[in-house]
Amino acid sequence: MRSLAQDPFHRKLWALTLLGFAVRVAAIFVLNDYRNPLTAEYGIVAQNLVAGKGFVGGGWLGPEGPTALNTPIYPLFLALWLWIGQPLPYLWAEIAQSVLSALVIYIVGKIAYVLSDRQISIITGIFLVFYPPLIYFCKQISPAIFTTFFTALSFYLIILFWRNPTWKMAIISGLAFGVSILAEPVLLLAIPGTIFILGLTIYRDIRRDALRKLFLSALVCVLVLLPWTVRNYLVFDRIVVLKTSFGLNLWLGNNPNATGFLYTATGEPMQNTLPAGMRDYLATLNEAERYAVLGQEAWHWIRTHPVPFLRLTARRLVYLWWISPTYQVTTQNIVEPRFFYIARALIQIPLLVFGVLGYLLAFSKNRLLFWSNLWWPVAFTIPYAISVAGNTRYRLPVEPVLILMSAFAIWTLVGKFRKA
Repeated sequence: MRSLAQDPFHRKLWALTLLGFAVRVAAIFVLNDYRNPLTAEYGIVAQNLVAGKGFVGGGWLGPEGPTALNTPIYPLFLALWLWIGQPLPYLWAEIAQSVLSALVIYIVGKIAYVLSDRQISIITGIFLVFYPPLIYFCKQISPAIFTTFFTALSFYLIILFWRNPTWKMAIISGLAFGVSILAEPVLLLAIPGTIFILGLTIYRDIRRDALRKLFLSALVCVLVLLPWTVRNYLVFDRIVVLKTSFGLNLWLGNNPNATGFLYTATGEPMQNTLPAGMRDYLATLNEAERYAVLGQEAWHWIRTHPVPFLRLTARRLVYLWWISPTYQVTTQNIVEPRFFYIARALIQIPLLVFGVLGYLLAFSKNRLLFWSNLWWPVAFTIPYAISVAGNTRYRLPVEPVLILMSAFAIWTLVGKFRKA
């Protein structure tokens, strides 16, 4: 039996991965955004970690203090490069992100191979090599590439587990799921749903032994998450499993001035619309209490304004999956020229068209591919559909799945054309 290194298919997939890495590193130097990049709250926490202050950030609507606005993986990643003390630490961080982005090519290519065939895998890999957002976000100091990598890895491990549910695979998967959720909390919704769909819909001959191994995987995952949850309880005196930010984001998207993104229609930061007395009160609370109050305000507004909430939800779906008008109403945190945002929207059109077509064709031609990929876009849509959807990086973790479905659609259409 030939090794993976001798297999022409795997050599091609690794060649595409290396090509993707080279393209991404080249883009980092061309875009030249590594000397003094915008780091937002992630950089603040990383700098505080290196300074010995702990996991502390400025937060929203309050003074600097212990934070769980974001999960720990990405700030710890940035802190590592700052702590090493190399010149241009963000350059090394961006190159490391390029490695992860390139590995997405290999991982999603393997997913395509397992769920479909080698042709779909290679086509998917080629698309991923040159997909502009996967190149661009390597140079951005945000968790976009991390969340995309860990999403793809989790997806692949779920497939491998159900194909061969060993005790070793259960432990490896549990560890990976835990770390992945600490990088991208939406996976707390996406991973169980996909396990359920694949386990009960596709692999119908599940044995009790496999379920025991699945329980072990879940237990290992919980043990990975537990230290962070315990830390949050000790800091905030309330249970915060992963992040404090849901209440904040829910309010940002659901209040009397809500637009569906982070700013008002006139470009005012949404938090500035709070009455001065409310802002003063919130500043006296710790972060978890502060955002819990905002979450209660948001739920009250939703209950008393159901029709505006539904309208905002429809808008948020458009903003998430096509384009947000943020760049048209404010210059805050807008670092690229206007044409960049227009180009991003134009790229999204063929991706959505062929992605949806891929789902339709897969339903009749490859049910395994259809059901395996079904829950991921839904799971990543739900949180942003009800809160805020003002950043294209929120959908990036699911775009490799849409590229896979697009590759399936294109290859299927090519096959039909050849037969005609």
